[in-house]
This record gives sequence, C-alpha cells and structure tokens, in this order.
Amino acid sequence: MATTDRSRTLDGVRALAAVGVVVYHCSYGSRYLPRLERSSPTGAAILSNLGNFCVCVFFLLSGFLLFRDFARTILFDRRAPTLPEYFERRFLRIYPAYWVALIGFTLVVGSENVNGGVFGLLTLTERHMNTTNIFPGIPAAWTLAIEIAFYAFLPIFSIGLMLVCRRRSQRTRTLITFMSLGVLMITAHVWIGVVVAANRNDLRLQMNLPTYLGWFALGMLLVVLQLLRESGRQIPGSLQELAEHPWWCWAGTIVAYCAAASMHLIAFDNGQGGETILEFQARIGLQGVAAFLLLLPLVLGTRPSRFHSMISSRRLAWVGVVSYGVYLWHQAIIRETTKHTSFSADLIGYLQLLAIVVPISILIGWISFTFLERPMLSLARRSRKVDQ
Repeated sequence: MATTDRSRTLDGVRALAAVGVVVYHCSYGSRYLPRLERSSPTGAAILSNLGNFCVCVFFLLSGFLLFRDFARTILFDRRAPTLPEYFERRFLRIYPAYWVALIGFTLVVGSENVNGGVFGLLTLTERHMNTTNIFPGIPAAWTLAIEIAFYAFLPIFSIGLMLVCRRRSQRTRTLITFMSLGVLMITAHVWIGVVVAANRNDLRLQMNLPTYLGWFALGMLLVVLQLLRESGRQIPGSLQELAEHPWWCWAGTIVAYCAAASMHLIAFDNGQGGETILEFQARIGLQGVAAFLLLLPLVLGTRPSRFHSMISSRRLAWVGVVSYGVYLWHQAIIRETTKHTSFSADLIGYLQLLAIVVPISILIGWISFTFLERPMLSLARRSRKVDQ
C-alpha cells in the first residue's frame, strides 16, 4: 500500500474515532445512556466503552505520527526535527483552534458555567491545578491536556534514545527501542497500581499522561515496525503474519473491546460504584490491545480488503482531516441543540440528536480547518522557509 493510501486510511480511522466520540456524548445529551443502563446493562456497557476506546485510538495515532521522524533518527541516523520546528508546529496545530472553540463554548454555556481560571484554561493546564472540577472549560479537552504533556515528553524520551543508540549496530538500536517502548507500557501500569491506587479520589492523577502512556507507546511501536519493514529489515514474523490477515485482527479488536466493556458490568454487578484498580488496569490494557489490532493491518498489511477501501475513501478521509474541529465543537453543539429542542430518552430521540449534531459538527469542523487550522499550519511552514 502506498504511503499516500496509508495516510488517507489513517485519516479515515481518525474520522471514525471522532464520530465515535460524538456518538458517545450524544448518548448522554439525549439521556439515552442512563435509560439503557437500567434496561440493558450489557448494551450500556458496550456504548459507554466507545468514548474511551476512541480516545485510545487518538492516542495511538499521535504516538504513531509524532514518533516517526524521531524514530528515523534513532534507527537510521536520519535528520531529526529541530525542537523549535517541532514545538512550533504542535502549538499552531492545537492552540489557535482550541482558543476559538473555548470562546464558542463559553458563549453557549455562559461564562459562569465554565470552571477554571483564564490562564489555566488558555494553556490547557487548568485540569492539573483544579481540585474541584476535573473537566474545566470544554469537557472533552481533558484529552488535549494529556496530548500536550505527551508533546513535551516525546522529545525528551527520543533524545535520550538517540544518545543511547548512537554508534551502536542496527540490531542493538532496534532492541533498545523495543525495550524502551516496553518500559513505557509497564510504567503506565505501575503508575496505576501505585500512584492511582493510593489516590483514588484524585482524578488528576488517574486521568493523566502516565496512565495512558502505554497507549502512546503502542502507536510508537507501530511506526517502528513500519520503518523497519520499509527499510527491508525483519520484524517479528508473527506480527507480520497477523497483519496480513486483517479480519483476524479486527475480530481480536471486537473481542478486546467487549472484554474492556465487561469491566463496567463487573463493577455494576458487584455494586462497587466503580472499578477496582485491577479492573481499571485490565480495561486500559484491553483498550490498547483493541486499538493496536485495529491499526496493525492498516499500517503493516499488504492485502487490500473491503474495510480498507471503505476506511480510505475520500469522503471519510476528509472527515478525518477536519476531525479536530469536530472534536472541539461537538459538545457545544449538543448543549445548544438540547437547550432548544427536547428529545425523548429512547433510541429514537438519541438518533434524532445524532442526525442533527453529527452533520453540524462536521460543518463547523470544516470551517475551523479551512479558515483557522490550515492557515496556522501554513504559517509554520512559511516560517521554516524564512529560517532556511
């Protein structure tokens, strides 16, 4: 599969993840999910798991896309991105569109209902400092705070690997990289088992970068495998064999997804009012496995399938390109829609809300991308040309 086709495919995956988040949040906006929890706990658990799984996919994609240039340097001594270039692009990609969306959200819900201080909200650091509300500002922006933390962590991690791998053989570099990514995955579960377990009431420690570091590491692992194969070097044969059987992978995705959803059911049946630490660790691990198996054949596979064709279609890929705006604006659209229109708390009302929110979110996402996000990224490219 050509590089452009893979890029379009990943845009398609991003589109499905963004729409999945909208689908999940609309289930609350229409009050359908609370009703489903009473009538069908299994169905409610599967739907409740969707938002978390889509976030997992986003984090894997971030690890995959952002680690690529660093991994080329670590493995093959290619030119590394300069830190000013890297941070400038990350800043312009995230903050301008977020600031405009934050203003729009504030206008919709009222400034008195936007929790947090101005500095914390504008810098996406408020949730690290706010002890009374873990979802200040745009609620969905909690994931952006984790993305920002990953943006800061990635160059430090990569530079450390570059120094360790310098002047070493290709085989040793590959082994060190694999081991380092394994350490990141283990670190996430150690963090949950030690720090989160000791501070169960502090969601700032639970919903933070160390908790989800394993998800980013799985995306980083995918790009390392892709780069090794593209350079003609061997990758573990079992992974390549699995990638060549996409329906095996996607069946595994479904199984892991349902197993992760079952963690909600276990907590519900036991009357615990929440997951135990082991259940939380299991859910995080299973979500990572589900997302990894979803992406594996799309990144490493060479056999086309109908799903490949569907997910890499131009229309779906286009939605993926504008998905950041969809993610930023959809909760404001849900609130504004439900404020002026009442929906029955059943499947019909839920579908009606989706029919309104999804197209409007995509439209505003396109506006955000066309008139704000793309010009900002073009500004970053122009500034690099001037520097050169």
